[in-house]
Amino acid sequence: MIKKLGDTKASDQTTLLNEFFKILNVDETRAIYGPKHVVFANESQSIQTLMITDELFRSKNLKKREKYVKIVEQCKNNGADIQIFSSLHVSGEQLKQITGIAAILRFPLPEILDLDMSADEEENDEDESSSEGSDDDDDDDDE
Repeated sequence: MIKKLGDTKASDQTTLLNEFFKILNVDETRAIYGPKHVVFANESQSIQTLMITDELFRSKNLKKREKYVKIVEQCKNNGADIQIFSSLHVSGEQLKQITGIAAILRFPLPEILDLDMSADEEENDEDESSSEGSDDDDDDDDE
C-alpha cells in the first residue's frame, strides 16, 4: 500500500513537472526556476506551485539548507502549494538539472525576464563546491 502511494506521488510530480515545462515553453513569464527568480516571484505572491528537490533540504552546507527552508516557508505562508521532489526519482533528477527549485505562477510576471540568471548559476556552483568538503586541498582554483 505504501509503495502504491509513493508511486502515485511520483506520478503526480512527473505530471506536474511536465506541466511546468509545457508552460515554460509557451509562456516563460508563468513558469520560473532558480532561487533568485523564485524569491522575486514570491515577493509578489505570484507562486501557485513551488517545486523543490529534497536534496536542497539535505545539503551539508548549513547556510544553503537554511536558505531553501526559508524560501519554502515564505512561499507556504503566501499560499503556494509546495511539492518536494525525491532526488531518487527521475522527476527529481530533472528538477535538479534546472537548479532544483522551480515554480508555476498564478499570473504572468513579465518583469522576471529582466533578472540576471547568471547569479543563480554562480551561486549554485559555489554552494556545490563549498559543500563537497573543506578537508580537500582543492583550493588551487583561486590562483
